[in-house]
Amino acid sequence: MKFVFTICLLVFTLQVYPHTVLIGSGSGSVVRQDMNGLNPGDTLAIRAGRYEKGGLFFNLRGITIVNHDGIVEFGSTVSIGNLKKVSISGSGVTGIFYGFLFRNFHGDAFMLQASCSFLSLAYCEYRNLDGTAFNASQFFTTYSGDTATFALYKTTFSYQKLVNSGLFFMGSWASPKSFQNVSDSTAFLHFIIDSTASEGCQVIGQSIYRMLASDWRITGSFSNAKHDVGIFQTAGNGTVCNLYRKGGWGYIWRIWNLGLNGRAESYLYNCIDLSTMNYGTIDTRMEVGDTTNGKTVPFLRGGSMHVLNNTVGNKQTLGYVSQLVIAGSFCSACGYHLEVRNNLCFNTVATGFDQIVKQNTSDPLLDTSNNLYSVDPIAQGILLDTIQCNLNPAGPAIDNGLNFSFINTDIDGVHRPIGKSADIGAREYAGAQTLPDKHEGAFSKNWLLGGLGFLLMAALVLIYRIRDGRKDKNMRFYMNG
Repeated sequence: MKFVFTICLLVFTLQVYPHTVLIGSGSGSVVRQDMNGLNPGDTLAIRAGRYEKGGLFFNLRGITIVNHDGIVEFGSTVSIGNLKKVSISGSGVTGIFYGFLFRNFHGDAFMLQASCSFLSLAYCEYRNLDGTAFNASQFFTTYSGDTATFALYKTTFSYQKLVNSGLFFMGSWASPKSFQNVSDSTAFLHFIIDSTASEGCQVIGQSIYRMLASDWRITGSFSNAKHDVGIFQTAGNGTVCNLYRKGGWGYIWRIWNLGLNGRAESYLYNCIDLSTMNYGTIDTRMEVGDTTNGKTVPFLRGGSMHVLNNTVGNKQTLGYVSQLVIAGSFCSACGYHLEVRNNLCFNTVATGFDQIVKQNTSDPLLDTSNNLYSVDPIAQGILLDTIQCNLNPAGPAIDNGLNFSFINTDIDGVHRPIGKSADIGAREYAGAQTLPDKHEGAFSKNWLLGGLGFLLMAALVLIYRIRDGRKDKNMRFYMNG
């Protein structure tokens, strides 16, 4: 009877609990095209090595793909498609932050060849990649209103690093009204752009809707910069926030603001944009010709833009302007609006009297309050520096912004507002600045004391439970005896 019970328990365990399957030989290519031998919840672990022929992952559901026993380097494209609730993460080995590496080759890192939903891609690095990190522009689907016909649906890209590589994401180049390769609800989180071989673009596409880009740090040169480009260049609504950029070319965002199956709202907030060349920080507009009539899904409408709590300064130009907002038509007669508030700007380049907004539209700008401009913010007591843009606690930016319920932190996660009202710009003053401890990266004394206290308490609880267990055992022995 015990033998039968053991066999049943073993079968139950194999069916219920996820397991790890090792794949790849460390070279050549790595391929998995079905769920044969896999169940949702399982892990595919790729053996460390250099896969010079790339890889392919298709028809997978509910699994995690990780690196095993080191860095997995690809020397060619990895094709993916028909993935649902799949996580591809280079976090499989403790101590290695970017476990998937694409390096030193011509071509794209990931190529999307069929629809994916609830896909997560994390902890990847791209070095000297002469191509796109994630190419979703190859036409294979037309959105019909069914979420299964999105190219990407509810996708998250996080913890990505690009060094001397091309752009990160390329979506459809077709007209928005063609609904080709539509991406809906796509997040780009925690990016480092160390340097780039692109013209400055990192995320571009004609049909990217409900995009979220947050926690980006962009530094380094843009060797090919010469065109009217943006880091994000999209026809579709979204939010770009908590981004720090110093140096480079062009806008943070060029947006043709469209909403899929309804009116849209787009936001740029908590961004710091410093010492860049040409045009401005955001170029926002609507084209009536991009919208559609009727309410039969799918259809397209316009969107309103909100530019809030940003810090922009020391911008330069080659014969044009370099302000916070370049404002194109936004169809105010249809009820759309452009809101520009709580922004701190200094030393920008303008052709008119307004150093913050260049208005290339006859639409009236009604929502432009609580902005602050200065030629020299340090001399005028607004900022303590123009690199990190820390606020002067005695300056006019403190407590002089408007409060927005959806912006409850600043660029670094400091609660907003701390005072009676929000501060102007991307930072909220949180008190005196403190220098980092000389042992930065190690546990502080408070953490050590707290940790020792916790360990002591845990030891006491363990001793108590052992003694209590012995008492219980003795009591049961006594009662049974």
